[in-house]
Amino acid sequence: MRGFSLVWAGQLLSMIGSGTAWFAVTLWVWGESGSATLFALLTLLSLAPGLAVAPVAGVVVDRCGRRAAILVSDTVLAATSCTVLVLYLNGGLEVWHLYAIAVVEGVMESLHMVAYSALVPLLVPESGLTRANGMISLADPSSEILAPALGGVLLRTTDLSVVLALDLLTFGFAVVTLLAVRVPEPVRTAGRPDAEGGPAAGPRPWPALRADLAFGFLYIARRRGLWILLALFFVLNLSGAVSYALTTPLLMLRGGDDPAVLGAVLAVGGAGGVAGALAVSAVGARVGRIPLVLGGTAFGSAAGPLLMGVAQTPWLWAASAFAAGAALPAVNAAYQAVWQARVPARVQGRVFGARRLLAQSSLPLGLLVAGPVVDYVLTPLFEGGGAEMASGLLGEGRTGATALLLGLAGLAGLTAALLAAASPRLRRFDEPEREGAPTR
Repeated sequence: MRGFSLVWAGQLLSMIGSGTAWFAVTLWVWGESGSATLFALLTLLSLAPGLAVAPVAGVVVDRCGRRAAILVSDTVLAATSCTVLVLYLNGGLEVWHLYAIAVVEGVMESLHMVAYSALVPLLVPESGLTRANGMISLADPSSEILAPALGGVLLRTTDLSVVLALDLLTFGFAVVTLLAVRVPEPVRTAGRPDAEGGPAAGPRPWPALRADLAFGFLYIARRRGLWILLALFFVLNLSGAVSYALTTPLLMLRGGDDPAVLGAVLAVGGAGGVAGALAVSAVGARVGRIPLVLGGTAFGSAAGPLLMGVAQTPWLWAASAFAAGAALPAVNAAYQAVWQARVPARVQGRVFGARRLLAQSSLPLGLLVAGPVVDYVLTPLFEGGGAEMASGLLGEGRTGATALLLGLAGLAGLTAALLAAASPRLRRFDEPEREGAPTR
């Protein structure tokens, strides 16, 4: 774990630096435009293009190597931060510049995530995969806690240029630590790409590229345990996107627009994420990976958005946020470990690229539909007296509508987990394969 720990430390610091810069940039956009639509568009542009090119990113990872792909993505991301810094210092930074840069950063982040996921099994034995992925999961809640605090302090005492310069320094540290570790590349075998994962045959580059792009999707489709797991996470990502879009508005509506209450609840959620990541890193290897995925998903959905939808007091909001935050890194760590253990290293780039597109394509969908469904479908129903029973439990008007959709998102995640748990194939999927056992 020593080599992985060094790489992880560099990547963790870089992610916190990037989170701080992103927080500062989004505040700058809000200050320049004052538009919630433009603010949301920036988030969408940083997400959707990266998902669209994920299969291409997987091909690049398998063809060029994990470390090379991470180095390229980190270098381009550093260049985008440098571009923003130069434009800002020259007084020429405009909102549309950030939209273009968000697209580039989204694509590079996708390449980085696919390569990083495929890098871990090359540095860590299978018995340590859950622990390693738990350590990686620590990055998100750490960034959620540290980035707003650090970004807020720096913006109050300095300006955006200092935040961007700090981001560049963390990129440099990540590159140095990655170069300091020897990364073995998986053995490449010859043969048909749909059978052995080797280079595709054909005299022209397009047939080979086309076969590589299709390979990950075909690999998943032929393994029932993988596509059941992927379908579960498609629903979870949809539920998570709806929850992300609605939790803050609901807390503001129920909390009397008090930002202190909102900040406290979100901070508790971040603390839950840190606690969950530390717990799964310490003891996750002692729990079966599939049971951890299914149990964590059911618990997180029920205690997270489902409870948040009906909770009426700050203490329950905080408890719900902590539970959801703690469940997420445990589920993600076990989920990643299953894929890393079950997919051969030589094809993980292509398979993980296809997985990223299929499982996370529901994220932009959830972000796009949550607001309109509340505003134009559910709120008129609550205001028109068509939901009297629900109004008594959830609240009236927009508050009740927001709470209802948030609760339904949690119920969808819970139902998906229970349905997946009913599959004997998925429950046995993480058991060692017998020699000659069929793949379906």
